[in-house]
Amino acid sequence: MSLDGGASPARTLILPVYNGEGFLEGSLRQVHAWLAAQPEPWELLIVDDASTDGTPRLLDAFLQAHRGESVERIRFAGNRGKGFAIRVGLERAKAPLALFNDCDLAYPVENASRVVAALEAGADAAIACRVLPDSMYVMSPSFFHYLYTRHVLGRAFNLLCRVLTVPGILDTQAGLKGFRTETVRPVLRRLEMDGFSFDVELLRALMDRGARIVEVPVSFRYDSEPSTVAFVVDSARMFRDLVLIRARSLAGRYRPDPAREAPPRLVIHADDYGLAPGINRTIEAGLASGAWTSASILLGTPHGPAAISWAAAHPEFDFGVHLNVTRGRPLLPPREVPSLVGASGEFHSFGRFLARLFSRRIAASEIEAEWRAQVGAVREAGVAVSHLDSHQHVHLVPSLFSRVMAPLARSLGLSVRAMDGPYRGGGARANLKGSLLALASRIDLGRAGRSLAPARGFGNALLTRPTLDVVRGAIDRMEPGRTYEMVVHPGEVDDALLATGDDYHEGRCAERALLESEELRAVLGIAGIELVDFRGVRG
Repeated sequence: MSLDGGASPARTLILPVYNGEGFLEGSLRQVHAWLAAQPEPWELLIVDDASTDGTPRLLDAFLQAHRGESVERIRFAGNRGKGFAIRVGLERAKAPLALFNDCDLAYPVENASRVVAALEAGADAAIACRVLPDSMYVMSPSFFHYLYTRHVLGRAFNLLCRVLTVPGILDTQAGLKGFRTETVRPVLRRLEMDGFSFDVELLRALMDRGARIVEVPVSFRYDSEPSTVAFVVDSARMFRDLVLIRARSLAGRYRPDPAREAPPRLVIHADDYGLAPGINRTIEAGLASGAWTSASILLGTPHGPAAISWAAAHPEFDFGVHLNVTRGRPLLPPREVPSLVGASGEFHSFGRFLARLFSRRIAASEIEAEWRAQVGAVREAGVAVSHLDSHQHVHLVPSLFSRVMAPLARSLGLSVRAMDGPYRGGGARANLKGSLLALASRIDLGRAGRSLAPARGFGNALLTRPTLDVVRGAIDRMEPGRTYEMVVHPGEVDDALLATGDDYHEGRCAERALLESEELRAVLGIAGIELVDFRGVRG
């Protein structure tokens, strides 16, 4: 059977869908019957762009009915646009040839044979064209006037496409296209448009790379008449996009650039492991699933020992120490670190700690002793420590970095965190904090050397806006071949967390949802990001 889950697929068919309850069941039945009749092994990828109707239920039933076959559903948590959905499908496709088709089958699935034939004949991209002499329209007589409205406007828009952006392409917007995955994948990371302008940008990018694009005749069904008013509004928006695409093309955005082909490396690092049971469970689950690649253990709270015990039992994961002087109690007796604690024997709050530090009422020797004890406790439990960071980034205060953190890290042979990565996107307050951390990091590294901090940290913006757009903005500012650390704080809110006085609650749940989402996985894959941890990473 051509959808045999055990076979290596020769073709991938991608179906993007959004709120397709009215037609989805029939489309899936037709597609499955056609794919099952093909001699070559096929893979079917259905990308659900956060449908809010009965689409998820129908897809659940379809996947259940075809378990064991090469059928996969990708579901987004938020609506991202058809272009984004197709990009994800192209990045995820396992076959050397990948096609996408509108899920309502306005281009009947049998047209895929013509696309595949063109690709097998040597094309890098084969796209449906509704205006070739051999193309056929199937429509109700009641829609004849449609030829004088939407169709005429569509041809006028395509003329603009040819003049401004993609000369020689007669039909950019047809919803059936196919590609050699080895040709299209390097292009995906250069694209920016997620809506209907995606097609034009993709074709322009392929043209800039010298790809051979051919158009094939198709049969096409007009089953309904979309709003002409909406079409005019969309066309105005797309005209703006055409200008942007052409400008990016002229600037060389899409052309091959060996200096930019090496993808960045990224450590997704979870802080606060040990703060509360809900955070511990979340971090452990995320390490196991690969949602994040590293975590640092926080001591000084009642739940730190549980984190150390789990880490010691799981040496396959990467752990650091989240050095602490502003939450809970010290490991050393309070009498040995009197400047770090109040009358209760607990650490001073973050604000009070900074006030005492800047007024020279904090002994650097006591910080060094306490931090060395914290690292020692983790190591003595059998945990291999790869790096150091600190709760609330106190180690980046330049005086502490030069006097305590840098000498400590060197003596222990460990790397440390720097927050000099991309920090914009979280709003004015978050950006101000990000700029201060970046400035402090640059001062620190100027004194201590880049080798102490192999990764450029960021993530402060996620504390205020844990969204995919913030991550995508950071990725866009990453430099090829460099290593970055995305600092995250996922967790569940429980009574133990509330009792700590920590005021970051809902954001922890939102960060977890983002980090576990298909969208983030897709964005990282499209960008070619290599996920790593701190073991073996050096500046």
